[in-house]
Amino acid sequence: MNRSPGIKKREWRHFVVLVLAAFPWVSMAQMTVHGDDEDYTYESREGIEFGINIGAYRGDQLSPYFYDGSGDRALAEGSGNAQIWRIDDRLRRLQEDQTSHPVSSILNGWEGGENWQLTSLPLMQYRTSMMFGLKMAKYWNPETALVCQLDALQMTAEGAWSLSTGRAPDQGQGNADIRTYPILGKEQRMLVSLGYRTAIYLAEDASWTVEFGGMANATSVEENYIVVTPDVGNDTYEVNLLTSVGNGNGQLTPANKLLTQWGTGFYASGGIDLAFDEGGHIELNARVSRDQINLGTQTVQGWNVALFVTWMMPSELGDFVRASF
Repeated sequence: MNRSPGIKKREWRHFVVLVLAAFPWVSMAQMTVHGDDEDYTYESREGIEFGINIGAYRGDQLSPYFYDGSGDRALAEGSGNAQIWRIDDRLRRLQEDQTSHPVSSILNGWEGGENWQLTSLPLMQYRTSMMFGLKMAKYWNPETALVCQLDALQMTAEGAWSLSTGRAPDQGQGNADIRTYPILGKEQRMLVSLGYRTAIYLAEDASWTVEFGGMANATSVEENYIVVTPDVGNDTYEVNLLTSVGNGNGQLTPANKLLTQWGTGFYASGGIDLAFDEGGHIELNARVSRDQINLGTQTVQGWNVALFVTWMMPSELGDFVRASF
């Protein structure tokens, strides 16, 4: 009858000793010690941040046909200050009114001089363009932000058109002497976007990001010209299709001060956000946008793609100065 209380007391003492021995290990497992410099973490990210964008932009497949030399494009309704010429009409005007022009000499040098004819219009596409811009984000917490971006770029559309010289090909091979020459169009484009950003954290210094919102674009036509080369030599001559009219001296000069056209659309982007040790972030982004592009009187709906890197500066100037990877 007296053994049970003793056993129970010994068991209780053993349990207390075990708990006291384990307590330091449990305490150590639960503690998180932060350094004195660790004052900018994902738990405290809020306020306004600014960033710089740099990347590559790929235009849609339909807009570049504005520069294809077909002559059926208009810069503005009822505008008599400038026009976009058809390749055939522009070359014949050049041949008739500016006989001393090098391209007129090339055309007149072919047999008959007037027997050449346009055989095909080009398949057009945009070159991949460099994009530069600024970004501003208002953070309420690390997962929620309102983002505004302003990006600028110059786009170049290119293709190849063909004509028949009207003379027999070299050594009698084939039925016609076909020449192929480049055609190019250039435009300035500005993109303004406003969207919502959210994040999914992989670790304290890395997160997946998702962003979507509305976008506006401003497009200004700069140049549209063809390139003609002589039979022998490496010379190249540009002939402007985008010209001023009604100057009365037989010459056509490049048009300038063209109207800027605005369009709207929407976008979605995703990427990864990586934090610096002392503040600031690097973002790697991929963006797809569905835009209404207005070039002169032509309106095109198309998909545009951008890949870019963003350097987001920290809110504190001191952290920005000592930022390190």
